[in-house]
Amino acid sequence: MRTNCCKALVAVSALLLSAGIAGAEEVTLISVGGVKVALDKIVADYTKATSNQVKYTVGSPLIVSKKLADGEAFDVVVQSVPAMDDYAKLGGVKADTRVKVARGGIGMAIRKEATPPDISTPDAFKNALMQATSIAMTDTAMPNGSGILTHSIFTNAGVMDAIKPKIKVVGLDPGQEQIAKGEIEIGFFNISEIRPFVKFAGAVPAPLQQYTNYDAAVTTKSTAGEAAAALVKTIAASGEHWKSAGMEPAH
Repeated sequence: MRTNCCKALVAVSALLLSAGIAGAEEVTLISVGGVKVALDKIVADYTKATSNQVKYTVGSPLIVSKKLADGEAFDVVVQSVPAMDDYAKLGGVKADTRVKVARGGIGMAIRKEATPPDISTPDAFKNALMQATSIAMTDTAMPNGSGILTHSIFTNAGVMDAIKPKIKVVGLDPGQEQIAKGEIEIGFFNISEIRPFVKFAGAVPAPLQQYTNYDAAVTTKSTAGEAAAALVKTIAASGEHWKSAGMEPAH
């Protein structure tokens, strides 16, 4: 495993070095919030190694899709596969640069002082939902958001009807703030977006887990040339940063 890690670091270093040879450039990047934790570190590595500057914009899936559909220009985009498919249909993506980068699942958040319930198996997970007094999730109306996956998980677990009266549909940060204050007992969000002011209580068990898959690509509006292409390749090759963000790298 150490050999593979070293090879990956060498590959990333080579990419970054080649991107910096032609002189510093500015690369504009837009992504959804679900990948921000990993991208913050990746962008920092890229900037340090190449001297290229990255102007980074983050938004909800709806905001990112709207900005792109409205014609706002960015060099690189990172978003869910369905959203990237939609953008590709608009002619927004250089197809030969599009790569899979990671996938992220849904996890439980609780108050920092609370004892995590057992959710290691489907039966334990269902029991935890039935015992909870209140459950936060994000809005299912948000395209490609965690609420859609969470609703599907509850439905597949066979408890949706039973727990529906306890569900509080809230925003990502407002929901976790209410959990931190003890106003909501538990909540379900993208693992990569569980904030440090609450406690990560564990991932949805594998038989019930659902994922958001993310791609990166250079846009057809890009004017950053090789610097943009190198950033996409670096994003795809930075597996350790994806893992540290609670996600599964695609490479």
